[in-house]
Amino acid sequence: MEEKLKRRLTELERRHNSGQISRRDFLRSATLLGFTFGAVELLAACGLQPTEIKPVDPLETLYGVEYVTVTPDGGSQAVPAVTTAEAASEVKARKQIEWYCHGCGQRFRTIEDLKKHAAAEHAWRLPETKSVAQPTYSKYVVGVDRFDEKNTVFSRTAWDTEYQALVQEYRAKAPVDEWDRKEGRAMTAGAIYVDATAGTLHPDYYGYFGHVHGAGGLYDWDDPVSPERFPIPDPAWMTTRLKDLARFYGADLVGISKVDKRWVYSHYFENVSGEYGKLEIPYKYAIVMGIEMDWQGIKASPGPEASAATALAYSKMAILSSSLAKYIRSLGYPAIPCGNDSAQSIPLAIDAGLGELGRNGLMLSPEFGPRQRLCKVFTDLPLIPDQPIDFGLQIFCETCHACAAACPVDAIRWEDRTTEQTSISNRAGLLRWPVNVSRCYLFWQENGVDCSNCVAACPWALRSQRDWLEL
Repeated sequence: MEEKLKRRLTELERRHNSGQISRRDFLRSATLLGFTFGAVELLAACGLQPTEIKPVDPLETLYGVEYVTVTPDGGSQAVPAVTTAEAASEVKARKQIEWYCHGCGQRFRTIEDLKKHAAAEHAWRLPETKSVAQPTYSKYVVGVDRFDEKNTVFSRTAWDTEYQALVQEYRAKAPVDEWDRKEGRAMTAGAIYVDATAGTLHPDYYGYFGHVHGAGGLYDWDDPVSPERFPIPDPAWMTTRLKDLARFYGADLVGISKVDKRWVYSHYFENVSGEYGKLEIPYKYAIVMGIEMDWQGIKASPGPEASAATALAYSKMAILSSSLAKYIRSLGYPAIPCGNDSAQSIPLAIDAGLGELGRNGLMLSPEFGPRQRLCKVFTDLPLIPDQPIDFGLQIFCETCHACAAACPVDAIRWEDRTTEQTSISNRAGLLRWPVNVSRCYLFWQENGVDCSNCVAACPWALRSQRDWLEL
């Protein structure tokens, strides 16, 4: 079995080196083979993509070759040849150092030495990522019913008069709209522009929500399906091809699950139109996709840069989900693109093998932690569902309170899991860490811009922050 795994990893390395698969696909495939994420990441970042340490004066200078370098003012300058034995010895030594470990900074003469080092020193730092039969949230589901979209905190801002009054009260506390605030809002306006103008064509739509019935736009469900259906004799091949297309259209993560009706909203509610009614999604599969949010922006939370990073992901969601749905419809199969609408993206993404549920109420992936936005496409195209994964997050979140400590209004629970709800915006029947989303949204109003502190603070959000994890 060990030899078989080695051969499969060697084949993955070959495909990665030849450009057949991306670094991210290499990471996920290798972790699902049973290699710990820490070791695989180091091999991909360091071993397979070497940082070659080249001295300023390479060996050729030992033979009297002069090098010409560009000076700061745009001119040129000749570098004299190295002639001393001492310099020659130093250059030769430096030429032998070719492989650099991004995990700890050590340098190695060969890739074999680096691989041995990575396996011995870094593989244990993160738990194994493995496929499992049931999602890790399963044992914490104690009796859920379908959730009514009207009770989400964003929907309540359109009909809950008591909460509306609180929103206005906190909004009045927002900082004066000085230049930095105005410039930040302008940056966010540019980031959400695609979604706000083309996601849905309803005149009052300003982005972020997704489909609005009968309004048209990228999230439109009424785009015709081709009458000529392309036969799919091999669903496994179609699944691989579909995932390749999803990444081509902009997905950083993609997985497929059978639609669990518990995660489809019982009723839809549209803020911009006020339309409300029962909802059924008649399709068999959910293609769930993640879009990475820019780290430089997110770590500036709770400022406008983080808001813009989030908004830009929403614009990409509209493009991504609508493009993939159009591809499927063109093959002759029904497909509907969805953003935050119609169903809860987080449990669908967990079912599709993209990650696990964290203390902060978000899905954490091995690649980005909570630092991605999720969208989905529902379809009957013949596909092979993915299995859920377990990478040790439940144990980790039981002891880590980084997100709770970073929350400016204490909206994230410090205590153990509970079935208690903080408001009607939490669904019943789940043993989890319920987030006080009502309090969270009020802080957004008082702050003058939304907040991503719980995302930025998560140790899984950035790879270089995870080196110290020792589970």
